[in-house]
Amino acid sequence: MHPEVLHIGFLHLRSYGLMMAIAFVVGTFLGLREARRLGLDEDKVVNVVLVTLVASVFGARMLYVLEHLGEFRREWTSVLALWQGGLTLYGGVVAGTFAGLVAARRMGLPVWVTADALTPAFALGTMFGRIGCFLNGCCYGRPTSLPWGVVFPPDSFAAVEFGGQPVHPSQLYAAFAGLLLFAILQSTRRRFRVPGVMFWTFILLFALVRIPLDFTRTWESDAVLMRTGVLDLTESQLMSLGMILFGTLMILRLRRAAPTTTVS
Repeated sequence: MHPEVLHIGFLHLRSYGLMMAIAFVVGTFLGLREARRLGLDEDKVVNVVLVTLVASVFGARMLYVLEHLGEFRREWTSVLALWQGGLTLYGGVVAGTFAGLVAARRMGLPVWVTADALTPAFALGTMFGRIGCFLNGCCYGRPTSLPWGVVFPPDSFAAVEFGGQPVHPSQLYAAFAGLLLFAILQSTRRRFRVPGVMFWTFILLFALVRIPLDFTRTWESDAVLMRTGVLDLTESQLMSLGMILFGTLMILRLRRAAPTTTVS
């Protein structure tokens, strides 16, 4: 756990922010390379990426704030303290998707082709984001006796709650899942014949993977909807089910609306 990579005077380089910056740079590079292959305007694609990034961070933070209004009522200025952690992923997914699709349409780009071009980059971005969570010590796992359980430092969130017990490295599980989804989508991207299907396939698979992974995470009591033995059904898993259903419906809709012959 290294929440701060560099500290020189007033300069603080935080690991979470560094990982997000790396995700943006690498994701933009990959997205532009794919956009070039598909004949998309690269300048417009960069603008879509920027809009999506800003909207994702804003949406993720706003949903987190709404979920923790009691805490922020005491200190509203901390709403902007992103370096302290506190982003709800699906808030970012919904806001980023909506803003990115609207931006692409307004810039005259083929909306679903653009979404597909950026999809592998989004998948890889989730990997960097979760590595940032691990370094920051947030989104930590439940106690485990498995040999790869990790023990966070005494001043970490996990240690405050569980002491010196090993916990699941749930952030790294999610990071590996993001890397795996990236590899699958990057290697099969030419096989998706209907524009938009690859994007919604990613959303569907991402949500599907999150359901079992979320069982390894520690959740606040107000995020737990139902307890069944040692497993907790959470708001995040309910949102995942909703995303799976919506993603499936969108794939069916796009395939039904596609012409008989489509361009790769």
